[in-house]
Amino acid sequence: MLNRLLRMIDYYFRKLTSRSTTLYLKEANKETIEFIKTTNSRVIAEIGTYKGHTAMKIAEYLKGQGELHLFDFEDLVLEVKQKLNGAGIFNVIAHGNSRKTMDSYNWSLMKLLQVRREPFFDYVFIDGAHVWAIDALTFFLVDRLLKPGGYIDFDDYDWTLRNSPSVNPISYPPTKKMFTREQMETRQVALIIDLLVKRDPSYTEVIKNKIFRKTARYAHSEATAK
Repeated sequence: MLNRLLRMIDYYFRKLTSRSTTLYLKEANKETIEFIKTTNSRVIAEIGTYKGHTAMKIAEYLKGQGELHLFDFEDLVLEVKQKLNGAGIFNVIAHGNSRKTMDSYNWSLMKLLQVRREPFFDYVFIDGAHVWAIDALTFFLVDRLLKPGGYIDFDDYDWTLRNSPSVNPISYPPTKKMFTREQMETRQVALIIDLLVKRDPSYTEVIKNKIFRKTARYAHSEATAK
């Protein structure tokens, strides 16, 4: 019975997470692209690439300079990387994860922490699973990889499972097996922003409920601690 239950959870979780990266991604995130153009960011990460609409625009902004890091399921990031390579864009690094139940882009971020002793991202756009269970940890991992003065950018502040066309319990009944009613009705991206980012003195809000800049106070506090 336990093995059967675990298999069912595995199936539903993989189905849900595979759907969650398809939310509202028929075109590039215009607000993100327009803001990036006002910065001098050269090492940029996109967490949740889907078909690569936003990634293509970021790559056009970089014009072959710096690095574009893509995080998502392995098949998706490889497809986007090939698309970018076909357009003559080669400063792309794909960080793919499997569709196993307990795997996610958080594992890829952990691997970067193993090899990078200093923060190196200038800009990180998070448009992934949209749920606290995954993206709360994502924030803390990204924080370790984001340089002081860099930006963290969240999509879908008001998003809920209940109102999502892709995974609401009416169009996708397994959602009810994985989340409580409270979790389905709660704005989980908002939870991450309100409880974690806004309460962190190292971050300053630049665009309301979306883009935050990491201040130099972070680097100073670390140096003092050493």
